[in-house]
Amino acid sequence: MNVVTVRSRSALSRVASADPVVRFHHLGIPSKKDGFLATNSLLAFCAVTTRAYLQLEGREEEWHAISKLLEENLGETYRGGWREAALSAAGREHLVVLHDANTSLGAFDLESKLIEAGIVGVQLADYRHFAHGRHHWLAKNGSNSGVLALVSDSDRSLARRTTRLLPTDLPTAVIDIPGEREAAQLTSILAAFHITEALGFARGIDPGQPGVPDFGRKLYGLPLGKPQARSRSQMSIARKEQQRPTPKSSDLRQSSAEALAAAYRAFEMNLANTALGGIVFDYDGTIVDTPDRFQPPRDDVTAELIRILSGGLPLGIATGRGRSAGSDLRQVIPEDLWSLVTVGYYNGAEIRELGDTQPLAGVEQPAGPLALLHDQLRGDGGGLKLTLRRHQLTVQAEGGLSEDRLWESVQAVVAEQGLTSLRVVRSSHSIDVLDSDASKLNVVAAVASHAKTNDILRIGDRGCWPGNDHEMLASPLGLSVEQVSPDLARCWNIAPEALRGSRATLYYLRSVEVQDGLGRFRVEGE
Repeated sequence: MNVVTVRSRSALSRVASADPVVRFHHLGIPSKKDGFLATNSLLAFCAVTTRAYLQLEGREEEWHAISKLLEENLGETYRGGWREAALSAAGREHLVVLHDANTSLGAFDLESKLIEAGIVGVQLADYRHFAHGRHHWLAKNGSNSGVLALVSDSDRSLARRTTRLLPTDLPTAVIDIPGEREAAQLTSILAAFHITEALGFARGIDPGQPGVPDFGRKLYGLPLGKPQARSRSQMSIARKEQQRPTPKSSDLRQSSAEALAAAYRAFEMNLANTALGGIVFDYDGTIVDTPDRFQPPRDDVTAELIRILSGGLPLGIATGRGRSAGSDLRQVIPEDLWSLVTVGYYNGAEIRELGDTQPLAGVEQPAGPLALLHDQLRGDGGGLKLTLRRHQLTVQAEGGLSEDRLWESVQAVVAEQGLTSLRVVRSSHSIDVLDSDASKLNVVAAVASHAKTNDILRIGDRGCWPGNDHEMLASPLGLSVEQVSPDLARCWNIAPEALRGSRATLYYLRSVEVQDGLGRFRVEGE
């Protein structure tokens, strides 16, 4: 979750800043605080959002042209024309605002401002819906209505033909909005500001200070009430239920609910009754939250790792990364405990003790299927960042390609080339293609080899196929801090509501008691 606000000090900013899985973004806009109606903050938010999407699509250079056009539109030529046109529809009780695909933001904002300031009743319609029946309002109520048409280059011909067909005695204001797509949308917001001001003053209402009735202040101050929190068992079952098909009949749904509840109780009972020989963790998205993956683990998570290691329980780290994960861990874990930590680099292809700083064989460029796939993807182009190692090819999108599309694209090439020995998995920030030597189960086996029992607790974030923790968490001792698999006997997320990522990991760590080199998972009551 991302929180974007122009206010750095608020209840929202305090909550967002305290949660590691929420990204807080403060926009320091150079204008004063808005009045009754949002103006500067609205334009700033829409401008920054537009710039973000342009950058995501590799079109950031277009922002300079858009910004220049907006400055031109702030001049008196456009402002005066918008105000004069709007006044031709003033004095009516109702206003029908027409818009096209490139002026919808200005239309929505006009409806909001004119209604909230009590200036005029507004109905919105794009040109298609107006033609398909919205025009009938004017047939019955034309005597007390006017039309305001926002017109951009995208539908200028249709708008002109539409307004020509309106009754001649119907006040109609045509608002010309220059620019294409993003520029037109932002310009339509500017136009909405000046139209609101003109219509407001024509009726004797200051839109920035229209006055607030006593009952309105009371309405504004009504508390929302707190949502009813779900118990840990309810959350655990709900997460698992989301991964399973929904039964069609009520009897089957009841039977499914009972099966889920029974499976949850059996999973927790087995977890509580098993002596643990060690714990293996995924790293990014589990030990560290994905946005903070270039930083060492948080202090509270580190403290629990040290507590468990000090009790003699061995730990394993199964990561898609190379040396950076081990380097970060050595910064926070005391050196005398390094021998108890096994790290599986490149998704378990290279197994090392934490204290082993020798070069990894995984940096060698491979031949065979991985190299073939690498060359094929590089030849296809498409804004991909490719990192080839001995047992793993990491694929990341540098453009606007979504995670789902990226995975589908890589999977399609693997299938087309007949590279059946390769596995394509998804991490919290990339797509990894693995050969047969890379498996996070290698880390589980390595930790079990020097543990007092082969029962190893596994904790990760991507437990649902094709997540890169799916194989590791497919166990009665598999715990997820995010996604779960549909398997009722394996891979559950039993953390309380609202705990994800490293916070859920912290909850699991605090539930592990260690004595004489063995761990016990203490299941918390409801």
